[in-house]
Parts: sequence; C-alpha cells; structure tokens
Amino acid sequence: MKFIDLTHTIKHQMPVFPGEAKPSLVRDALPEDTGYVTYRLESNMHTGTHIDAPFHVKSDALGIDSYPVEFFSGSAVVIDVRNLPVVSMKQEWEPLFLKHKIVLFCTGFSRNWEDNCYYYDYPEFKTEVAEALLSCGVRIAGFDSPSPDKAPFEFHSIFLKEARFLVENLSNLEELLSKDNITFMAFPLKIAAEASLVRAVATFEE
Repeated sequence: MKFIDLTHTIKHQMPVFPGEAKPSLVRDALPEDTGYVTYRLESNMHTGTHIDAPFHVKSDALGIDSYPVEFFSGSAVVIDVRNLPVVSMKQEWEPLFLKHKIVLFCTGFSRNWEDNCYYYDYPEFKTEVAEALLSCGVRIAGFDSPSPDKAPFEFHSIFLKEARFLVENLSNLEELLSKDNITFMAFPLKIAAEASLVRAVATFEE
C-alpha cells in the first residue's frame, strides 16, 4: 500500500486567503538549560490544508467536533480538471459521484502554492457541479486550490449542508490520477469550530 501526503506544511506567517490573519508559529522563549522545546500556534481554521463543515456557511450550528470520525475517510475518486479556468459539470462524472462518497478535483493549481496568484487566480467551479455532488450523495469534495468558488461563495452555500464537507488547499493530487481503489483521509482536530486544519492523506494499492 502506498501513502500520498496531500497536505501543505504550516509555516509562520504563511500566505492565507485574503482578509484572514496569517498564522503565528513561534518557538517559546525558554531558559537555555531547559530540557525541551515548545512552539505556539495561533491560526485561523482555514489556514493551509483544511476542512470546512456546514457551520462555516451557517447552515447548521454543529461544530466540526460533533461529527463521527468515520465521516472523514472513505473511497475516493480524483477527477482531472487541470488547466480549466472555469469547471462545468460533465455527464460522465455522475456515475463517479454516485459510486464514491469522496470526490477530489485535480486542478493542478497547487503548483502556484505561495505565489502571489494563488489566492486570486484560482479556477472556479460552476454551481451545477455542487448541485450534482449534493444530489449524488457525495460527502466530501476536495480541491488542490483555495476554494471552488469566489464571492458570494455559492458553491459553498449549496454543498455545505447535512454533514457534507469541503477540503481545500490539497497538494499532490496529480500522483493519484488514474489510480484505483483510493482511500482518502482528512481527520479534523476535535475542536469546537466551523472548520479545522487537517493532515490529508490518500492510500492505494501499488
């Protein structure tokens, strides 16, 4: 079995979505003779690779800690939408949506991670994709970009309801293209919040 890390590293003052505060990751100042090292993290829950719960768009009042852990792992498919500035629904995707509870979209945009364009020029997904994912019972939709949409964030509002989740800022999805029997895992912190940082990982049989 092969493991693929789909997560960006959290760093001090790393780039974040416009309007959000950059994270602070600092080493505590301790006496020289202290026998250990500690760091402190202050971060928005949407920093780096993270998962959004319905509470993010106020569609319910459940924190992400309220959902069973099994909701955050399952059979996944990766759909290639690289080099498309706008992503429309394709008829051939519907059987994949019906078969898998987790759908990951490889836009290829993670190549721009930490570049100035990353949080501004990312591809947008039409709301028809969100509607199809919802109607087919997909539980998690994931993207190797900051978001599937831009203001007023209609994709989020349509999809994030009834125990459905969005994972954003994934990386390395290209390594999963054409792979079968993918298992995706993105376990949130057990934190009373609308979203969480995650360590996203995929596995498949070689």
